[in-house]
Amino acid sequence: MNAPRDPDRMVRAFLMEGQTELADQVYDAVRATAERKRQRVVIGPWRTPFMNKLVPIGLGAAAVVVALVIGGRLLGPVPSEPGESAEPIATTEPSVAAPSPSDSATASDSATASDSAAPPPLTQTFTSQMHGFSVSYPEGWVARAATEPWTDTGVPQIDHPGFDVLQDPTLDDGHLFLYIRSVPIGDSTPDEWVAKQTADENCAATEPIVVDGATGLIGANDCKSVAVTTAGRGYLIGLYTSGDDPSAVAPYDRAWFEEVLATVQLQPEDAVDATPSAAP
Repeated sequence: MNAPRDPDRMVRAFLMEGQTELADQVYDAVRATAERKRQRVVIGPWRTPFMNKLVPIGLGAAAVVVALVIGGRLLGPVPSEPGESAEPIATTEPSVAAPSPSDSATASDSATASDSAAPPPLTQTFTSQMHGFSVSYPEGWVARAATEPWTDTGVPQIDHPGFDVLQDPTLDDGHLFLYIRSVPIGDSTPDEWVAKQTADENCAATEPIVVDGATGLIGANDCKSVAVTTAGRGYLIGLYTSGDDPSAVAPYDRAWFEEVLATVQLQPEDAVDATPSAAP
């Protein structure tokens, strides 16, 4: 007769071969199964001692396998022990959108605009003793008054003696300046005189404008020239910007020109006209 097998010893021996421990519920299930499976071994002449040893071992192992299957279904996955590598968890990195070409173009345009210095404030005032008006102009600019009445001929030139000129001395001579002149309109109607002046200024398109209560036309687009009439006198006010240095004159656009026009005060009664030559 073989000595009875101790179920507790068998379970402990099995567990010693593994790296994990069974939970209490699994251990109890294994022990109960082993108790139910205990049988009396009958030794007959047809069995050998070798077979006698294998029978109880096989029954015990089968009981342990059944218990492990049942315990696994009841308890679910066993948490991994410290030091064991867990299955990596996929993570999604936040995507960073690459700047679009339009964003780059916008940033480039902003940088270019910031490179151009803002115009100086309109802190100075010029009063024309020849043409009868006053106007504010930028700080740091210089004024050159006309030395003779305008005869309604010629083209805007910075050195013409019939123009009142306000210029930026930091740029090359003639690159940025305001020019103003006035003359009696004579027999022309206000509309005729205004239309002629804007045509002479090469303003293909014009828009209505009011300067100090006087009505007239201003050139559209890049034509920065204004012609208005009041009390039988016509005024031509223009802003010239050279194309040789676009970045330097860029701040002096249509909006800035209109700021200057808002400071103009027309005084036709103070203007000086050319004295008609004596008849022979």
